[in-house]
Amino acid sequence: MTRSTRPAGRQRPSGAFGPARDEARDARIIDAVLDLIVESGYGDLTMGAVAARAGVAKATVYRRWASREDLVADALESLMLPAVPAGAMAGTLREDLIATLTHSSACLHPQGRRFSAVLAGVAGSHPQITDTLRERYIAGQREGIAACLYRAEKRGEITAERVARLLAPGRLEIAAAVGVLVWQEDLLGELLDVEGIARLVDQVLLPLVGGTATA
Repeated sequence: MTRSTRPAGRQRPSGAFGPARDEARDARIIDAVLDLIVESGYGDLTMGAVAARAGVAKATVYRRWASREDLVADALESLMLPAVPAGAMAGTLREDLIATLTHSSACLHPQGRRFSAVLAGVAGSHPQITDTLRERYIAGQREGIAACLYRAEKRGEITAERVARLLAPGRLEIAAAVGVLVWQEDLLGELLDVEGIARLVDQVLLPLVGGTATA
């Protein structure tokens, strides 16, 4: 299955140069990274293996990504789908959070969510993966939740003062929920599906941010 294409506004990878990008070819390369890490782990991933799985020359991969770390970072970011489904923003904070986290966690795409779980599992032994998770995935999840809070503020569900407090440096409410999302397999022994995301919102996120849970 082909994953999402590169979100609008993103920078080209640091190793990219030469002719215009072939988006279909880039998508095959990203898919190859997702598949290979799930199958063999990050430690065994090589640019040559990615090229072979994607059916391209190794030089093609290096023209677009300067290193394995750059390539894995883009593959991880490809899981962060750029748009929330239509209608989510018109609902309640709870509905918005569930739709946003379902979308951004790739829980509807088993291979993609497994990929992020594998990276979380190896972060301790590969510090560069910790940086990738923090800069691409964790920051993206936080931004998604923050956007939900701002929309709830506009609807009058939560005050501007409360939103400002929740998003202030050093606050742990959102970080706690994102931590469960990122390390869900280690903490819960399973990968969350849509119902699991709803439980995360109801039992963790809404009580922490001061919203109303249904369970």
